[in-house]
Amino acid sequence: MPVDDIISQLKRFGAESLEPGVGVSGIDIEPSARDLVNDLERYPHAFVLACIADRRTKSDIAWSLPLALRKAAGGFDLDALLRLPEEEWASVLASSGHPLATTMARLLPAALRHIRDRYGGDASRIWADGSSGAAVARRFLAFDGVGPKIANVAVNILIRDFHIGLTTPMPDIAVDTHVLRVFERLGLLDRLEHSQLRSIRDKQGLRLQLRARELSPEWPGELDWPAWHLGTKWCHAGRAPECGECYMGSVCPRVGVASSAGAGS
Repeated sequence: MPVDDIISQLKRFGAESLEPGVGVSGIDIEPSARDLVNDLERYPHAFVLACIADRRTKSDIAWSLPLALRKAAGGFDLDALLRLPEEEWASVLASSGHPLATTMARLLPAALRHIRDRYGGDASRIWADGSSGAAVARRFLAFDGVGPKIANVAVNILIRDFHIGLTTPMPDIAVDTHVLRVFERLGLLDRLEHSQLRSIRDKQGLRLQLRARELSPEWPGELDWPAWHLGTKWCHAGRAPECGECYMGSVCPRVGVASSAGAGS
């Protein structure tokens, strides 16, 4: 199967799998929590806080945190949140179930202070009109605790789900275990067989980003959502992939997948 056909179908799946009119796709949270993180006009810092918290936890926990903080603070403007005492931050994060509660109780107030000091309290200035996708990713990287994966994911969400008009260069694909697995099974990226385990992880992550730039130079991060969604929905790691149900089943070469895996499911 030609690579161009695989990429076309992957992008088509990405477009068709978005949840129209609901903001961020792929999260299952109560309506009031969703409304808050989607309100980029009045509360853009809610989106930033959720992005920073979305690591090593279920997405519903991270994206529900802004609502829990609003309830604790009695409002959601920056001043109200920054007036919360340290013990209140610790209590909210501990009760959220976030495995990095102690770390988040430090990083989230620091993020609000950065927004106040660097952007005059308006987080939407991070993705101001005329900004390139790369510039916005760089600005996210300035937040304490934010690495390339979160920075790229945040910018890709802004473009994909909120239709923020950013200019080139656009953000990279986010290096993620699900995305990497899907790229390898689709035959888009060869597996590495090196003796150094860390070398494999680091090199393959960089190769994934470079490959995405080759395959989708106008916007490498466009391949992020569909590959991640495939990896969580059908292309499993710890159990047999459901190839018979997968959107990419008709074009996927199933590299490294046992011939019987998911054939009839």
